[in-house]
Amino acid sequence: LKLRESNLTGDVLLAAAFVSYVGGFDNSRRIKLWKNVWIEDMDQREIALSEGADPFNMLVNDSVIGRMRSEGLPADRISLENGAIVNNCSRWPLLIDPQMQGIKWLRQAFAGDNLLVMQTNNKRWQNTLMEAISNGLVVILENMSEEVDSAIEPVLARAVVKKGSGYLLKVGSETIDYHLNFKLVLQTRLSNPTYLPETQAQVTMINFIATEKGLEDQLLARVVMHEAAELEQRKQKLQQQFNEYQVQLYELEEQLLERLANAPDDILSDLPLIEGLEKTKATSQEVKAAVALGKETEIEINKSRELYRPIANEGAMLYFILTSLGSVDHMYQYSLGAFVSFFEKSMDEAIPLDDKKDKNVALIERVANLQASLRLTVYTWVCRGLFEKDKLVLLTQIVLSLMRRGKLDVEFETEMLPFLIRSEERR
Repeated sequence: LKLRESNLTGDVLLAAAFVSYVGGFDNSRRIKLWKNVWIEDMDQREIALSEGADPFNMLVNDSVIGRMRSEGLPADRISLENGAIVNNCSRWPLLIDPQMQGIKWLRQAFAGDNLLVMQTNNKRWQNTLMEAISNGLVVILENMSEEVDSAIEPVLARAVVKKGSGYLLKVGSETIDYHLNFKLVLQTRLSNPTYLPETQAQVTMINFIATEKGLEDQLLARVVMHEAAELEQRKQKLQQQFNEYQVQLYELEEQLLERLANAPDDILSDLPLIEGLEKTKATSQEVKAAVALGKETEIEINKSRELYRPIANEGAMLYFILTSLGSVDHMYQYSLGAFVSFFEKSMDEAIPLDDKKDKNVALIERVANLQASLRLTVYTWVCRGLFEKDKLVLLTQIVLSLMRRGKLDVEFETEMLPFLIRSEERR
């Protein structure tokens, strides 16, 4: 405990910097920033820090992670980091969320907190916002552009003035009551927005762009639900129970610590306290046993689900190839929702499972058929909207990506790819 106390300053500094500054970056840059730059700088300055310090683990515990996952937040590391930043940031969060994953999670997370979702293109949005500020509602301003309306600048700056027992905020020409329960979340669907430095200083920018690993897990759930619905339902039910157990276990531990902290000097004389502690301990052991059993069952289910992993992996790869087409021509924009619909269509159109063959052999063939159907369906769909000259670019990207991942029976030499791309055409 004394060691943790001596390292408290460095741990808090690292966690606070993580919340304030890394949200706008992708996973590789986040790791480089806090692990390779900040920790090394703190070591040079001789700031005490816990061994193996990880700012994410300082911001959340198993209970919080379980709650965020049960609310619909993807289970990959960067999505959970984003959730931790939203929950801990002191400035209003601004979500860069082109795939709408962050907004879906927030709608579920704040569902019971007088949530108000609105856009700035509504006629009365300013009046509605002022009413929400006075009533202490949770407001999500979605689909923001790069230009932030001047009317909400005092809200972003939290220019709140205390008057008597209440608080006031001047919005435009009006001064309104400010309720301390008011919360604001900004969201943009732009994938690479450019905001003024003044705006960036007033908000906490959080990059909610889907990662390939996170999308792969989501597509895997859809594949298993399509091919083996009962297996996926068991998985989801088990995950829900596991999340509930984690929350319950954390609450029991908190109750136990609270009772001990408020116990009288002579603990043995307080029979209700002793009985309560025994009950809490027994319940805690039951929950731990249920969690251990759930983990064993999860391992068995995941073994069956992993057979369909190649399809989900290839689906995630194809989606990110499509998003890169925007650099070829700005008109090539593809939403995640549209991609998922064609992903499911490809499974419907694939050659069905042959029940006459051995189960394992038939399953391997089915997975291969699903992959072939996915490639053809996505390529056909995308080619409808491509210029003729760009169709070869798409096909080349798909083939090279498949070769790089060893999906094609062709030898791939990484060092030869730059030569192929950059070499001049011989005339």
